[in-house]
Amino acid sequence: MAENNTSRRTDEISIGEDKAARARVKRNTQRTRRTNGLNLFDLLVIFVVLVAVVLLALGVRVSDIFGTSEQGRACRVEYQMRFCSVDEVFAAAIAQGDSPYDADTKTGMGAVSAAVQVTPSVKVAAIDSETDQKKLIEVPGKVDIVVTVIVDAIYEQGVGYTVNGRALRIGNAYTLRFPNYVGNGVCVRLNEVGATE
Repeated sequence: MAENNTSRRTDEISIGEDKAARARVKRNTQRTRRTNGLNLFDLLVIFVVLVAVVLLALGVRVSDIFGTSEQGRACRVEYQMRFCSVDEVFAAAIAQGDSPYDADTKTGMGAVSAAVQVTPSVKVAAIDSETDQKKLIEVPGKVDIVVTVIVDAIYEQGVGYTVNGRALRIGNAYTLRFPNYVGNGVCVRLNEVGATE
């Protein structure tokens, strides 16, 4: 006696019929995906592409995001700091071999490599208020000092020289602490003098 398909229980479906049922479900699922438009995967791909385009437009490097940038090139630099209108007694307070450190970051900034250059401090003074004539006059008891310091630094393209993470640039002001003097000065000269020792 032939069995009717409707009289069999669902757990008695043959292997061939099971494969056919799965194929129908797969076809229906694929049709449903095609008709629904964008799915989650499509949105994710679009989002990643948009983020990449924005980062490229902003000039962000992949190494900036993941922190895989190169360390830079180690070198030795010599820089000069100018301290203006310093009391004369402090001109002698800085000696060759002294090790200044940055008062802001509390990190070492090298060692004094040459004798301190001292020049009289000057200011502009009016000679005649009617003609608006002015001249430079020396300020009594005050001097300008230039301190030459040598330090190991890191040079990185696009960043420049850094010492212990602090950028070192001509024109930047730094507060340096020496053993017998603390002053706010401006970097007036910066030269690379060789490789680190």
